[in-house]
This record gives sequence, C-alpha cells and structure tokens, in this order.
Amino acid sequence: MKQEKAAKRRQQRRRLTKKSGSRKNRLRLIGIAIVGLLIGVTLLVVAWKHYQESRAAQFQGQLKAVQNGSAEAFSQISPDTPLYVLIVGVDKQNPQQANFIGIAAVNKEKKHIDFIMLPDNTKIEGRREKGAQELQSVYSEGGLPLLQAVVEDIFHIPVPFYAQFTEDTFIKLIDMSGGLPMYVEQNMYHADHSGTTDINLFQGYQKLDGREAMGYMRYIDQDGYLSRTQRQERLVKLFYTDRQTHFGFTNMIFAYRFWNQVDSNISAKDMASLAFAFRNVPASDFNFYILPGELSKKMDRHEAGTDSYWVYDPVEVQKVIGNTNNAIVAAPDPESKNDAAAHL
Repeated sequence: MKQEKAAKRRQQRRRLTKKSGSRKNRLRLIGIAIVGLLIGVTLLVVAWKHYQESRAAQFQGQLKAVQNGSAEAFSQISPDTPLYVLIVGVDKQNPQQANFIGIAAVNKEKKHIDFIMLPDNTKIEGRREKGAQELQSVYSEGGLPLLQAVVEDIFHIPVPFYAQFTEDTFIKLIDMSGGLPMYVEQNMYHADHSGTTDINLFQGYQKLDGREAMGYMRYIDQDGYLSRTQRQERLVKLFYTDRQTHFGFTNMIFAYRFWNQVDSNISAKDMASLAFAFRNVPASDFNFYILPGELSKKMDRHEAGTDSYWVYDPVEVQKVIGNTNNAIVAAPDPESKNDAAAHL
C-alpha cells in the first residue's frame, strides 16, 4: 500500500511539473509575441513617418519647381492646382508693346482650361512715379519679367509659365494650320503711319490666312480695347475648335513642330503631350473670361493710349481665380433654384 501511495504521489508531482512547465512556455511565447508585435508596430510607425517626410519633401520640391517655372516641371502638384501660363502677344513697334495678354489656367488632370483675357488698357497704379499707366505699356518698360510681376500682383498668384508670340510667330501658327475659317463681324480697315494698308477685311464668312488673322486680332474699332479683347478671345476659341477637327496624333505633331518657334519656358514635348491629352475635349468645356472690371474715363487727356482705362475689380478677380482651382463654388442658377423650390 505504501508503495502504491508513493507511486501516486510521484505521478502527481510529474503532472504538476508538466503543467507548470507548459504554463511557463505559454507565457514565454506570449511575451515573445508581444515583443515582436511592439517591434513590428514601431517599424511600421517609423516607415510611415519616413514615407510622409519623403512625400512632403517631394511635394515641396515640385511646388518650388512649378513656382520657378522650370521647363521640366510642367506637371500639376494636385488635381485642384492648375498650371498658370502667361500668354503674351507683342507688336513690332519700338519699343514693343503687348497687345495680347491672357492667363491660361491649365488643368491636365481634369482636362479643363480657364482662359482669362486682360484688356490692353487695364489700369496699373503704383509702378512708377508718374502715376497710372496702361498694362500694355508695362511691357515696353520692363519686358516680360515686369509684365509677369504685374500680372501676378493683379491675381495674387504665382504665374510661373509663359509663352510669348511675335506677329510673325502668330502668322506662322495660322498658316501652318491651313488658315482659319470664321465669320468676320464687320469691315475692318487700317493704314499705318506711311499710309500703307495693313488691315483690310470685309464682313462675312471666310477663311483667314495668317496675316489676315493678325489684322483681325490687332484691329481697334470705336469701342476701343475691350472690343478688341473680345474678338481676340473669340479667335482663340475658334482656333481651338478648328484644331479639334483633326486627329489627336496630328495635333500632337502640329504642336511639337510649331512650339519650337515660340519663346516659352514650356518645352515642345510638354506642349505636344498637352495637345494629345486634350484631343477629345471640346471648347465648350472651357471657361473664357475677361478680367472683371469697368471702363473709366481718364482724368488727363494727355495720357498715352485711349481716353479710358479698364479698372479691374480685385474682389471679382479673386472669385475668378477661385473658380480656376475649385476654391469657390459657383452660385446656383436662379432658375434652377426656383425649379427646385417648386418641387418642395
């Protein structure tokens, strides 16, 4: 009996020893798992932090490149941040004046462009001791850099990219495209200082060659610069519409060939890529604006230019810029608002 009891006690001790050993093993495994989990979480946090820092550095690098207008940086930093391009047309006078000034807000991601035209007689103040001056004369004083700075002051945004057209460049653009079919809304005639006719267009539907299209763009009637700005904007829209009748690949080749002759910090390769990207986008998907403002008579009749300024409205200008980057939602159409109310 004593031997049996001793054997049972030995068996019980073995069982207890096994149980305590298994508990220790489980606790050891749990501890290892917890330590491994903590190490894994720590590594994930460090990796995520490094990724965020890298992304932030990359974003800042892209932002600086875009703001500096690097030809290698014609790419958006976000879908809501368009690429702003200053488009300038200059004449052959000495000194040269800018007689076409526009801003293109190009959104390649959303396949959209907002085009804002600035009348030549837009009033600029505080740039010289003599007082107010017209925007077109700013180019005569300081060339493209000064004009670019003034335009940035008007819109309160960096405009890092530019494209500058001479009369010869524009004429070549239209001629390379095979002319521009359009309706000329009135007779247009002008002779230069020597009496030589340089603009002679008749009212009606016709196909303009490069020189005739240049005359249409330069002509000033009794309504002054605002009327010319409206015609310039109309021609831009018509030219784009006409090019959209061609295949996307054709437009890409056309853009590449022509853009090599334009003074711009946008490469011909980027412009060709842009033309192909917009191959199926109609002009009706674009927004065309004229710098918000109103005409104001000049106090001093001896001032250069026409007898009036285009005085822009800073608040309305910011609304237009807000529309280009979706910062401001357009007000609802009163008619649609009334229709909605009728269904309530």
